[in-house]
Amino acid sequence: MTIAIWIALACGAAASAAALYGHYRVLPGWLTGPEICRLEDGGCAVLFRTPRASLLGFPNAALGVLLYALLAVGVTASWPAWWLAVMTVPAVAMSAFLGYSLISHRHQCRICWTGHVANGALLVLFIARTLSA
Repeated sequence: MTIAIWIALACGAAASAAALYGHYRVLPGWLTGPEICRLEDGGCAVLFRTPRASLLGFPNAALGVLLYALLAVGVTASWPAWWLAVMTVPAVAMSAFLGYSLISHRHQCRICWTGHVANGALLVLFIARTLSA
């Protein structure tokens, strides 16, 4: 289970770092999806510059980078799994909202879905670890 947690943390951190880069610079199309790249000139960052990409006033991706770093510290320091699960709940809620937005607008975003799946996986893994303790 620990290996799965580290894989999810690495995937989520990579997705957040790429999304944060996309907030300021143009990303290659293979990271987001070709249809996103056609939305605006220099496109492949369009999703990361919308109001939904900064729900709390600064880039969601920055929150992701911070969360994954904090979770990595918590896993390394053996913080209680229930506390790590609680820490992931806001990220899962935000992922549900943003994932619904992607689906309803029929946008593909490989970076986004990688982060959303990582958030969900981490919540499930931390809950499983809590229940097995």
